[in-house]
Amino acid sequence: MRKRWIAIILACAAAAPTAFAAQAGVVAAGPDQLAFSKQNMDTSVSPSTDFYRYAAGSWLKRVKRPEQHPGYGFFEIVLDQVQQQMNVLLAKAAADAPNASSGTPAQQVGTLYNAYMNTAARNAAGIKPIQPFLEKGDAIKDLDGLAAYLAQNEIDGGPGIFLQISPGQDFNNNTVTSLFVQGGTLGLPEAFEDVFEEPAGGPRITAYRNYLIESLKIAGFNAAKATSMADASIAIDRALHAAKLPPVEANDPSKINNARTLAQLQTELPNLNLRKILGGLRFEEPDHLILMEPRYLPTLSKVLAERPIQDIRDYVKLRVILAYSPYLSSDFDKPLIGLNEGLVGVSVLPSQEERALDIIKGRFGQPVSRLYSDSFFPPETRRQAAEMVGLIKEAFQVRMPNRKWLSDATRSAATDKLNALSFWIGYPDEWVDYSSVEITPDLVSSLVSIARFDYERMRQKLGKPWVTEHFNNSHTLPIVVNAAYDPQINGFEVPVAIIQAPMFDAQSDPAVNFCRMGAVLGHEMTHGFDWTGKQFDKTGNMKNWWTPKDSAAFDALAGLLITQANEYEFLPGSRTATGAQQVGENMADLGGITLAHAALRKYLALHPEKDVVIDGQTQDQRCFLAWAQFWAWQGKDEALRSQVARDAHPPNAYRATAPLRHLDAFYKAFGIRPGDPMWLAPEKRVEAW
Repeated sequence: MRKRWIAIILACAAAAPTAFAAQAGVVAAGPDQLAFSKQNMDTSVSPSTDFYRYAAGSWLKRVKRPEQHPGYGFFEIVLDQVQQQMNVLLAKAAADAPNASSGTPAQQVGTLYNAYMNTAARNAAGIKPIQPFLEKGDAIKDLDGLAAYLAQNEIDGGPGIFLQISPGQDFNNNTVTSLFVQGGTLGLPEAFEDVFEEPAGGPRITAYRNYLIESLKIAGFNAAKATSMADASIAIDRALHAAKLPPVEANDPSKINNARTLAQLQTELPNLNLRKILGGLRFEEPDHLILMEPRYLPTLSKVLAERPIQDIRDYVKLRVILAYSPYLSSDFDKPLIGLNEGLVGVSVLPSQEERALDIIKGRFGQPVSRLYSDSFFPPETRRQAAEMVGLIKEAFQVRMPNRKWLSDATRSAATDKLNALSFWIGYPDEWVDYSSVEITPDLVSSLVSIARFDYERMRQKLGKPWVTEHFNNSHTLPIVVNAAYDPQINGFEVPVAIIQAPMFDAQSDPAVNFCRMGAVLGHEMTHGFDWTGKQFDKTGNMKNWWTPKDSAAFDALAGLLITQANEYEFLPGSRTATGAQQVGENMADLGGITLAHAALRKYLALHPEKDVVIDGQTQDQRCFLAWAQFWAWQGKDEALRSQVARDAHPPNAYRATAPLRHLDAFYKAFGIRPGDPMWLAPEKRVEAW
């Protein structure tokens, strides 16, 4: 089960080739790849007028967005670099797979890769690989039949239709494994669910409707049937989307931690037999379940009551076709191109190699991450990263006693939580053993085998103490360019893919490393004390450890960040108005760069020989410039609008400068004064952590 709010993503990263990758033709990270460089600056712009353009204006003018990317910045650059690194490994695994020992990561990953890359075989098979799932959908005669189908679909790793029930870590007692009830996924990814709020005839909902119709026609339905199925599906998804929590509430743990008995849930959803679903999943009836969507079940009940069973069957089949279409015939590429163009303005699909890696990463993440970690992450880098975590945490610990806006009791609890904060670097000390999973040239059956194996592992957790599997979340696989804090363990994970130059480079001066990698680490630490993290104690259990007065003081500080974000124009004439949605990330950005700069100053005090001017820039100046260049981004307006609508992360251009405007050292470094456009009045500045 994916708990949306737990993995609080920092959508940033970097990667640089090792000697092994460089020999394979991987381009080294330079100024075009946002390695920190004076070459990326536009010094014709005053830093007091537009610091973003001053820091990265030359890069914005010089570097062209690759056609396949709706947006292009540090994150996409590093993903491309990781892809180049993995192309080498995947090609080798593919060549070695026929003779490799069965059950090894190389054999399994290589076989999966070969199965996807064999386009001729996939095209010849057409829709046949998923025909059994479609036939089971056709066999649904009533809602009891639907309940049985949903249980088996969950086991097989199919799309999250209507309702999902799965084990997870309990909110109030994180040593316990509980069952969670989530609303179903919809036909579009969560990031684009606002499309279902668009009126009929709108450009994005029209593009989605056309995509459904064309995909169904490829699957063998005539035009009239495809059209009626598409329209019914959109109507169902509109209704279900309206019952889901909006992003601000969905990212608030207090809104999704709703303990219910099975009888209580059944009262809200009387026409779908939940005991039958639990039985099909082979779950014992628990004393309580956690309902994550408190308004969803009555709406689902209404949809199931009002829609004829044929619509339900058609919806199930359509969702199956959409979910498995990436693994089937390349004929499905054409409607996907049209959908991409409608949603984000890009009409070019990723290469076949990129899509192969995405599929393997999404379904078989740890084995492919193991290949990556073994090849691209020397132990010394892990040690250096851990050392930097210690320096940033120490800077936080030094600051904590000076948080005068907190009472002694709350500050003491915050200090205890900070001291207890844990972290994991690079990759797990113990990998999940997938050796028993049979991977064959049949792509769909292999993916189903993986799903069934994963399901059974999770099922076995019920009735036992919860054990966290590090680096086994889709957000923090070692191959994922990201970092994430989990409030339920009061700790964060930093995957391999992010701990590379130009994010972190032993050859860089301190300012660049501290204010890039160090700021990322500080960002994750601050998440333990943001609007979400503050609801959990030092052991990772949901508990209010704040006095009412301190909580009100926190809300006032967060309110300043919300106001600042709401006033930002992400496009001319368009303000974000999503400050509350993004306040956690904005507070973490502010905490990250604040802690990074504080740690840098202490480091330079201990190593004065490194406090040097480079290219005419002091270490303070290079710190803030390195941060701002890190967030340089260019892209399609459609992509930016989609991000603002749903994402907890603000636009890159905002992140480049918004947190800096709260630091006195930033103003001093660049001589910014009252009246300058970059000036933020002292009473509007936030110094929470």
